Amino acid sequence: MDRELDILQLADYYKLIEYKSARAYLIVNKKMGDYRCMFGFVDMPNDMDVASGLFYQLELEAKEQGYNYIVGPINYCTYMNYRWALSNFEHKIFPDCDNPEYYVDFIKNIGYEELYTYRSARIKISKALYIIGKMIYEEKLREGYEFKIFEDEHIYENARDVYDISVKAFRNSALYSDIPYEYFEKIYLQWTKLIQAGLIMVYYKNEPIAYGYGYDNIYNSNFICKTVAVKDEYRNKNVYVALMYLACKYMKDKGHRDMIFHFQCEQNDGFRKFRKGMESDEKRYAVFIKRW
Repeated sequence: MDRELDILQLADYYKLIEYKSARAYLIVNKKMGDYRCMFGFVDMPNDMDVASGLFYQLELEAKEQGYNYIVGPINYCTYMNYRWALSNFEHKIFPDCDNPEYYVDFIKNIGYEELYTYRSARIKISKALYIIGKMIYEEKLREGYEFKIFEDEHIYENARDVYDISVKAFRNSALYSDIPYEYFEKIYLQWTKLIQAGLIMVYYKNEPIAYGYGYDNIYNSNFICKTVAVKDEYRNKNVYVALMYLACKYMKDKGHRDMIFHFQCEQNDGFRKFRKGMESDEKRYAVFIKRW
């Protein structure tokens, strides 16, 4: 967490708020398109009175800054330490939100409501879906698209392209805000060095236009599909389907029969929920808001 606190240097305003044995940051990011006043980096004991006192102080500071709401937990933007888990706390995914369950109980009692919700779930890839994906993948190859797989240290050769694609693919997502590349490299890429990962890059006329990123869960034998991103101008061209086919093939070649789709935002247009029987082990998360 200490390293991630460096992201606050990008904020227009931030302040550490402490109440007894609890602490959190009030953060203002004026680049944020939807909600700009946030709380983040919360640490509080299992004591409702202390939690109430902490959030009372946070809300006072938000009012001082001219806002009639506060959202969180967010660390400045959607990189890493934001959201709290709502369910299935014993199910460990990497990375994950490690908040105690009482955090959610307290914040709801204080008057906060769910603003954006997220979910992770294990997905069985059906034979029919796999066959259709292969057909589209082969079609994309004929159209001139190129797909390359990178592993281990070779992933980092593509870090700048991954960053550029992410900025263009996620700029309209809820709570998203760009961070400079050096912060992406310093903060976001650090946790990837703990895992064995695979990166699929997609090119069209030598331009990197999409990627898929996945890895083995460090807690068990699950394979996690962490991020799939396609530049805006290449959406609705079945690039996503072809990319997911190749991700499934990569996963199957490693001996996996299913994968976890991690941290999907249920309010995003691209949110995908598979039919009953294909999903299991759902874990849900949320970002909360309070208005006054």
